Amino acid sequence: MLTAWIQWLSSRTLGELLLIAWPLLCVDGLRYGLATVVMCLADAVRDVVDWLRDGPASQEEFRPPICVVLAGLNEADTIGATLESVWGSYAPMEIIVVDDGSTDGMADVAKKFAQDHPGVMVIRKPQRGGKSSALNCALPFAKAPILVCVDTDSHVEPGAIERIVQPFRDPRVAAASGAVVARNANTSLLTRLQAAEYLRSVFVGRLLSSRLGVLSIVSGAFGAYRRSALERTGGWDVGPGEDGDLVLRLRKGGWQVRHVPLAQCLTNLPTKWRQLFKQRRRWEWAAVTFECRKHLDLANVRSPGFRLSNLAILAETWFFRILLTYLAAASMVVMAVCWPGWFVYALLTNYALCVLLELAQWMVVMFYTPKPARDAWALLCVPLMPAYFLFIKAASLVAYTEEFFWRRSYRDTFVPAHVSRRTWQW
Repeated sequence: MLTAWIQWLSSRTLGELLLIAWPLLCVDGLRYGLATVVMCLADAVRDVVDWLRDGPASQEEFRPPICVVLAGLNEADTIGATLESVWGSYAPMEIIVVDDGSTDGMADVAKKFAQDHPGVMVIRKPQRGGKSSALNCALPFAKAPILVCVDTDSHVEPGAIERIVQPFRDPRVAAASGAVVARNANTSLLTRLQAAEYLRSVFVGRLLSSRLGVLSIVSGAFGAYRRSALERTGGWDVGPGEDGDLVLRLRKGGWQVRHVPLAQCLTNLPTKWRQLFKQRRRWEWAAVTFECRKHLDLANVRSPGFRLSNLAILAETWFFRILLTYLAAASMVVMAVCWPGWFVYALLTNYALCVLLELAQWMVVMFYTPKPARDAWALLCVPLMPAYFLFIKAASLVAYTEEFFWRRSYRDTFVPAHVSRRTWQW
């Protein structure tokens, strides 16, 4: 089989090879493969120059007062550990815990912690309103100029909060995103694959987007915001993917968004394939809801929020994430029907290219990671990543179709029904 495949490859013209490999090269190859390698090489050269000049110039310590907001539902089992990871990790700091109508005693656990730890406020909402409602509930009580939002089931790494506030020394920055890494990577093969993906797409991929000025998301699990920008923008809006929606509205207001890869928090990833499929569907619904409906004015040259960087965000979603996903799926079907003799060899060719791209991504991750011993194991996942990403793309394809034709996101239980009924259906 291998010999036959090599012979088949050697007999193909360059045009035929490009025709076979274009879906992979266009969907992920240019965005994550080539671009991140170029960024890595540029940073390596800069590091060498800094070393020759006796190191980079040091900056004055920036330590603004912050308010950490922990909003959650039925997280009594995890809120204590999250509070322990946050409290005392930074100063000056206040903490606000918002219990969004929990039934498992989450507020009681937080109040018990607050009794022995000064600077912790606990707010209990009698009725669930959704994450947006819970986060907005904390805004009037926050006194600090910077809000740091942490999921109630996450664990903040030492020094992460100090790192995530550094971009705010620039008054044009309204939001900063931390890097989310897997806490349960060793649970199963599935969690290992997701952990490797997070290193590739969140840790490194968002760094690239930030450098290019087109970052359109702040991690809901760990992100920081300038309070004055939140107040001008109106806080979080209701609906799935509220963090991405907020970032787009901030960008329309002229604010900048940064990614801080060394500001890391640990979170648990789905342990079952069905859970992962459902999670990714929910994430991709937001791509259609926001970039194809709610925030189309980002492409309007007459809109006050128009900027080329914002237009690039829409173009990236429309072309790379949505259009090419459909075209790649269609090309696979056409090839299987019209050129069945090519199909297996075409799959092998794309698999080999994908493995090479993932290997390059692993090397980029190892260049940037602060914990190489923790992340080096991701190399073992490289041979399996093509099949994993095929599964993820299938979830994306289903999500786009559902949202385009049936607006599926507004029937999801992510937002309570009594809130969703009173919300504009984008």
